[in-house]
Amino acid sequence: MLDANPNLGSEEELSALPIWAFTLGVFALLTFGLTAVPSIICGHLALARERTRQSFAKSVALTGLVIGYVGVAVFGTWLVVMARHLTP
Repeated sequence: MLDANPNLGSEEELSALPIWAFTLGVFALLTFGLTAVPSIICGHLALARERTRQSFAKSVALTGLVIGYVGVAVFGTWLVVMARHLTP
């Protein structure tokens, strides 16, 4: 039969912090980086909790963390572009 969660073991749960890190990271890309800092904070907290074991939650947290840092870069680029357009 097909399993709804093929990557998760029976004893493993996906906690809220990695999900928040990923979700806020995606929103950071959609909002030009406005939710990037909370994504980075949640990602680092989730990685600190999952440091001792290799798990799916660690992968989700790391993905959210990377997307958060990309969101910070997008926000910085957006600020530079806007500053150049607004200065005479």
